[in-house]
Amino acid sequence: MLAEEQVLRDRYHIQCQLGHNSGRRTLLAQDLQTQELVVLKILTFNSDFRWEDLKLFEREAETLKSLSHPAIPCYLDSFELHLPDRQGFVLVQTYIPATSLQEWIKRGRTFSEEEVTQIAKALLNVLSYLHSGNPPVIHRDIKPSNILLTSDRSAHQVGDIYLVDFGSVQTAVREIGTMTIVGTYGYMPPEQFSGRAFPASDLYSLGATLIYLVTGRHPADLLQEDLLLQFEPVPHLVPSFVQWLKQMTHPNRKQRFSSAQAALATLEQPSLLQLPSVASATSTPLILQKPHDSKISLLKNAEALEIYLPPETTNAGAGCSISFIFCYTILSLMALIGSLFSGNGLLILFSLFLLGVGLSSLWQAFYISRVNTHIYIDRKSIKVTQIAWKIRRLVFQASRSNLYKLTYLKRLYRRDTEAGIMEVPPELKIWATDGVNYTDASSSYRIGQSLSTDSETRFYGYLTTQELDWLAQELSKWLELPITRQ
Repeated sequence: MLAEEQVLRDRYHIQCQLGHNSGRRTLLAQDLQTQELVVLKILTFNSDFRWEDLKLFEREAETLKSLSHPAIPCYLDSFELHLPDRQGFVLVQTYIPATSLQEWIKRGRTFSEEEVTQIAKALLNVLSYLHSGNPPVIHRDIKPSNILLTSDRSAHQVGDIYLVDFGSVQTAVREIGTMTIVGTYGYMPPEQFSGRAFPASDLYSLGATLIYLVTGRHPADLLQEDLLLQFEPVPHLVPSFVQWLKQMTHPNRKQRFSSAQAALATLEQPSLLQLPSVASATSTPLILQKPHDSKISLLKNAEALEIYLPPETTNAGAGCSISFIFCYTILSLMALIGSLFSGNGLLILFSLFLLGVGLSSLWQAFYISRVNTHIYIDRKSIKVTQIAWKIRRLVFQASRSNLYKLTYLKRLYRRDTEAGIMEVPPELKIWATDGVNYTDASSSYRIGQSLSTDSETRFYGYLTTQELDWLAQELSKWLELPITRQ
């Protein structure tokens, strides 16, 4: 156990602990050679250790070696830790005598628009430096606790700003996501939930941090509409700065600023910002067209609306899934044959169970990949039938007059105490009351759910988000029911 007064490598005299989380500790120490204070970041091998942690730790050290900026801590040293009760790695970097924005807020400090603007400009200059590299350096965890601010506040200067903790840094832009998701919920842009990060991802995190400074509320506690943070009204902010923050935190990275330099230029010259006009806010909404690669068939006239949802038998995701289940079933069958030769009754029962699971999953996957869904709505009723091998099955039926609501749950992310960050995919439902009043018991039919925005990665009969947007519009217009966003 590392303790105060302990000296590491006959050089670093530990003073106190600055931070601690699973497998990592941050210590303040004195370099006995230079007499300067330094920060020791220690990664230890314990029950929570993952090899991905070591990769990120080594990447942080290599990144800090390559950086030279007054607002970023400097790399000083790194070495392996060998103690009787502890093994690991140590990264040594310069100590910055400043307080995090998170701590300032906890102490009750508030920030004016001018101060928040100064903080934004300072950090955008840092991000311009990081993103200008080849490849760009993406921090991936910008948040109030990773931004330090000195206490030398004056009438016209908020203080010196520093960006620290490069433990989640990425040094390559990946269009394809990875299995490792890093970042902090509330400050992470949507793309980071799928393991992808871009320079624009840091802009979102910075924007969310600035919103925290002006509202005093964690971004995860703010209401969201279509993943847009709802932080208005903020009385002391001018409309142009509010719009700038909205563009910084747009859920679609392509709708954010093109770069940190562009964000900085717009912040310094608000006239460059495209403010929404009253005319555009009240104009006719955009008419969505059917996605060009969609296989949905929609027929409508004044008397009836028909929607055909074909099975996804040709996409790679479905094919790979069925192949995997088929291989699992074959292996289960081979295991059963082997257990029969062994004569072990318990092993035979277990093999039969595995084979049963495989056969059931194979049948379900094969059925889903063949089933067509037909939704028929006229002036009297709605009927939803599923058709497979010329066999029709009625799955939902209601009187047309009992249809009272169309709900569309947009893609969002929620925190779960057990599962951590959970993604809730988009879902389109039509609701029918079982009685005369809306307060009576009601039933619903899920017209579609999206597991992906990309037609290349859709799974079985699941639709893409673009298809759901289009279907929601068509159903709302024909049924004359408003779309209730959830």
